[in-house]
Amino acid sequence: MSNKRYYSLIYFFFWLLIVPTGLILAWMNYMPESLDLFRLGMYSVMALLTSLFIVKFNGKPISLTMWVTMAVFLEYGLFIEMLISQIALFATLAVQKSPLPIVRRYFINSTMICITSVVAAFGFYLVGGEIGTDHFGIALIGLAVYRLFYTVSNLSILKLYFKFSGRSSVFTLRDIAFEYGSVVLLLPMSLTLYFLLGTIGESAFGLIGIPYIVTVTIIRQYSKSERVNSDLKRAGVIGNELAGITDVQHVRDQFIEKVSALFQSDHVYLFQNHGRWLESVRALVDDRFVENDCDSFQIGQGIAGMVLLKNEPAIYDRRDEWETTALHFTPADLESILCVPISHDDEVEFILLLGSRRKKAFREYQLKILDLLSSYFLVSLDKARYMQEALAKSEKCALTKLYNYKYLEEKLDVEMKRFRKGELDSLSVIMMDIDHFKQVNDTYGHQSGNDILASFARLLEENMPGEATVGRYGGEEFLILLPDYEKGEALALAELIRQKIKGTPFSIVPDLNKEKRQIEVFITSSIGVSASPDDTDEAMTLLRNADRALYIGAKQAGRDRVAEYVR
Repeated sequence: MSNKRYYSLIYFFFWLLIVPTGLILAWMNYMPESLDLFRLGMYSVMALLTSLFIVKFNGKPISLTMWVTMAVFLEYGLFIEMLISQIALFATLAVQKSPLPIVRRYFINSTMICITSVVAAFGFYLVGGEIGTDHFGIALIGLAVYRLFYTVSNLSILKLYFKFSGRSSVFTLRDIAFEYGSVVLLLPMSLTLYFLLGTIGESAFGLIGIPYIVTVTIIRQYSKSERVNSDLKRAGVIGNELAGITDVQHVRDQFIEKVSALFQSDHVYLFQNHGRWLESVRALVDDRFVENDCDSFQIGQGIAGMVLLKNEPAIYDRRDEWETTALHFTPADLESILCVPISHDDEVEFILLLGSRRKKAFREYQLKILDLLSSYFLVSLDKARYMQEALAKSEKCALTKLYNYKYLEEKLDVEMKRFRKGELDSLSVIMMDIDHFKQVNDTYGHQSGNDILASFARLLEENMPGEATVGRYGGEEFLILLPDYEKGEALALAELIRQKIKGTPFSIVPDLNKEKRQIEVFITSSIGVSASPDDTDEAMTLLRNADRALYIGAKQAGRDRVAEYVR
């Protein structure tokens, strides 16, 4: 049995044990002798309307139905209050978004309402409260204690629920303060409704209810505008953060993570447009980057393909709205989807797809915020590409695409510092030179010489261990840095490279011959090796030692050989 099914059965058991029993006992003991059915209907309508107009505090939905149910309790007692509270719960569940199944939410909330109603009624009677009283002081004290007992029991049950379900409590001091502070808001409204009903009759529902609904509507609109402004502010912060990143991959990952957090998405997929098809390049699921198993999409196929074809965003509130369109992209737990094109100069570069386990998780206003974030993303991506290209040009040789001498010397300094700190046990340097390279240029032309240098660089890259750094030191000289390589290991690697070079034919098309046809030539190399701690603990000295071994130990000894530095 899955955990979800297990918990659902537990909640159902508690509901079955508490709610029907509680309602029956309340009916037997607290059923009023007479009922005004019209007034009772008006109470029910007002409670339902109040439940539909949920407001948010600190990002959490709050229902203020109690201003109605407290008046019901004061007039009719516990049973009718419990009954109307249970009826109002259906409206609350209908409009309140949650990742939990609605049936489970009903069992949990219905049980909580039943318990808190009983506890609150106990507090009311404890201080001498009287149902149907026309004494303002008794009503005030009784309802105030009623509301406080309700709040304490509600928070206590929520704490037990979070502990039982293995979730950490999400209530802050502000939430708790609001719960207790709401007594000041709801108590006067309940008392006003109760006493006005006794004075002017059912007209009190309109006199109190209409201003309440108008006020809540204004608050909801204000809350929505505040939420939009807050999201725009966060989008600006995200844009500044993206602008400061100079790595293309980091820009992409940061964009996906920030968008996921801002829109509270459970799944995020980024697709790159290749003209007529989309490649899925990155996937974030539950705040973790995962192996991307999405298929590529042709234009017009799947949700992302349709967005690419129309160049228009798509929002789906429920799974049944998109499931037939999604092809093989059907994560079992997704409900809402927001999919948008990310365009530059009317050309779609990416498609971004957000998914949520909640129904109706995305709103139209979020499209503008996402469009703004997409602009930040593209600008930051272009900047990062430019920075990486500029850095590559400053660090690498244009011909061989290997690191240049400036980078190699800086890298050697870094590795030597690591060696001195004890982070490396040894550090070796291999310096090599192509034998008789001037003769190659004179015989076949400088272009052929350049071709050999480029091919020579690829050969070195293909035969380097992962921790090595290889670069062109100048002319036909190349340098290899080997952290944590002892001199013997470096000499063995150098010999393998020498043999590989000697046995590899290099294809060129000589530009000094009349016939422009491809030929193969063979070259050799002379190699010098020096290492720390054997020879020195100074970076430049290590370099000079390898150079000395190259020219004295290898070139002057006949070339095509490996020599080590000897003091």
